[in-house]
Amino acid sequence: MADSELVFKKSYKCPICDSSFKNLTVKQGRARMESTDFDLKINYRSIEPLKYDIILCPVCGYAALERYFERVSVFQRKNIIDKICQSFNSVFEDKDEFDFEDAIIRYKFAFLTCQVKMSKSSELGFLCLKMGWLYRSYAKSLDENETKKIKELNKLELDFLDKAYNYFEDARANEQSPICGMDEITFDTLLAGLCVKLKKTDEARNYIGIILQNRDALKRVKDKARDLKELVDEIENESEE
Repeated sequence: MADSELVFKKSYKCPICDSSFKNLTVKQGRARMESTDFDLKINYRSIEPLKYDIILCPVCGYAALERYFERVSVFQRKNIIDKICQSFNSVFEDKDEFDFEDAIIRYKFAFLTCQVKMSKSSELGFLCLKMGWLYRSYAKSLDENETKKIKELNKLELDFLDKAYNYFEDARANEQSPICGMDEITFDTLLAGLCVKLKKTDEARNYIGIILQNRDALKRVKDKARDLKELVDEIENESEE
């Protein structure tokens, strides 16, 4: 099924330039969950919703994840106008669906916006996390013979997941829970999963230990932590061979 059958054009008002515009959004209930990766990425059957997570104003170039789209201070608005809007020339066509390359461009605009408005580490981390996941999905969508492109995308995935981890570490130390809408246990599970993906085995064991010792953690969460521990063991065994 084509993405165009699963998305619609939702109306927004830009908090920077006050322009009204429409942004492609996945229809409610049309993204069917298939599985979850150990770093909490959800995989869907017919569509990759990550391609539609960025709201981008085609008039001024302001871009953000929906969670943060309207959260702009007076100071941040001025910075965005001065450093993005004044030099922005819209290059975006009106489309009925996005491919991965379209999505990557939109995420890059959102990352630039985050840097210009000096976002909190949690917002930067969440954006980098989704960018890493996007590159993963892109690689999986390609024919296995496209080895060069897949290798390039795999590297980009790890680069952005590493950025996400570093931002999240800072957020964990300096921001109050919930972070990015996640409670403390979920956030630590995410960090543990990222450490496993990045082969940061010592850090992974630290977070796994925190989860297993948390009396409020549900059994399924502790079971997931034990699964991650087995993956850490496998990584360490492979490095010794």
